[in-house]
Amino acid sequence: MPQIYHRALLVVAYRGIRMTGSLGFGGNVMGRNATNTLVFNDLAVRKVIKDSEGKPRREWRIEKVLSGKGDAERRTPMPGFILITQPTGGGTFYYFYRNALGVLKKARLGEYAEVGLDGAKRLWESKTTEVRGGADPVGDRHALRSAMTFKELAEAFLSKGNLAAQTKANYARHLNAHIYAVIGDKPAETVNDSDVLAICRKLEAKDNYALSNVVKSIIGGAYKYGRKQGLSSAAPCLGIGRRGQKVARDRNPTDKEISALWKAIDASEAKTTVAGEKMPKTAKLSQAMRLIIKIAIVTGQRRTEVAGVQRSELVGLEGKDPKWIIPGDMNKRGKIIEGRTKNGREQIVPLSSLAAALFKEALECCADGKHVFPADLDKVKLGKQPREPHIHGESVSRAMRRLREDAGVEDVSIHDMRRAISNWLKDQGVSREVRDLVLNHTDSSVTEAHYSQGARMLTQVKAALEAWAAHVNALVEGSEAGSNVVRLGARA
Repeated sequence: MPQIYHRALLVVAYRGIRMTGSLGFGGNVMGRNATNTLVFNDLAVRKVIKDSEGKPRREWRIEKVLSGKGDAERRTPMPGFILITQPTGGGTFYYFYRNALGVLKKARLGEYAEVGLDGAKRLWESKTTEVRGGADPVGDRHALRSAMTFKELAEAFLSKGNLAAQTKANYARHLNAHIYAVIGDKPAETVNDSDVLAICRKLEAKDNYALSNVVKSIIGGAYKYGRKQGLSSAAPCLGIGRRGQKVARDRNPTDKEISALWKAIDASEAKTTVAGEKMPKTAKLSQAMRLIIKIAIVTGQRRTEVAGVQRSELVGLEGKDPKWIIPGDMNKRGKIIEGRTKNGREQIVPLSSLAAALFKEALECCADGKHVFPADLDKVKLGKQPREPHIHGESVSRAMRRLREDAGVEDVSIHDMRRAISNWLKDQGVSREVRDLVLNHTDSSVTEAHYSQGARMLTQVKAALEAWAAHVNALVEGSEAGSNVVRLGARA
């Protein structure tokens, strides 16, 4: 019985194999003659693969049995479903089809050992449905291989997008640290919302919700640029809301806290705490850092603008009308030369006597030929270059965190000092226009946007900054703060 059963199986297998004339799937799919047909039967498939070892490569058209047996057997083609056997004794399934232009294409479905006959059939059915719908599986795959990757899209966004230099640097850092490893090599068109959410959730697992939102915004910005330039039509961030609840920061340093911070800066210079104890090693500040923080407090300018100040920006320090002119963006023959301000607008800061004295001290003890606060090369790893030729803004933030711990002040950043000066000036009756000019905020009103850009109100701004410096000095000296301050204008 076993021998009879085995013989019967061989008969079934051989009956599934036919040597035919031409194979053309109705003359529409295969553009050449074929010699073999193979019934959709697992035993028959295994038989031709086993017998292929040492024989020339062959193509087998797979057919499905409809009815009948033997010579009366009726079959129907499974269009494009092909098994190719190799001399090595292996067999691979393919799907042959013609695209919309009539070009013959071959899509690999998989080796028999990998997908089996039933698995190959499911893949063939899927590809057939795609082609009937107008798709070109092989052409689409090749297009994706040669398509722009997300990394290439992001680099185009950074190099040609309308971004400030500091913003570009921050975006590049986050892209390298958190994004490229996940989607950098993927074709930009294939990145979807699941990819973006995976990156965000990894950061959120460590409670980095603010960073998660920044990363999402960077990816969204790259795709927004890509759509404008015709580089990509995808929008993987569309519909993904803010990562974490947005709460506007409203920390306003009090007079007592400003006084404590200033005294802690002086104590750092003396290498003792405010209480007279020995200064912890982590809280020590360099002379350049002490001056940067003091200048930021009395001028209200941003940390990066103070840390990156250049000699050429300081005008008339020895005269009666000293100024600090921070360059904005310039258009030279159609090419934008980026300045150092956040909004790209030149900022003129009339210096108070206290601010001028601090800058003079910095020029004497810290400056090199170009920068007032050059980078400390002794702190740069051997063989590396500093991120900036001057002290970096992040270094200022780290120093501020150490300083506030020594001063006993909670959660005050260097940027909060801009809020402190703005609120204090508002309490003194200084107009909103002057406060905006002090902080270099852009007025979005039609009048300002089109008619009043050149009105700098330097007299009023100088008076406001002199009053603020006097207030800070009074806080540090312990006199009645603000007792000698004159109202500077009508309330905004």
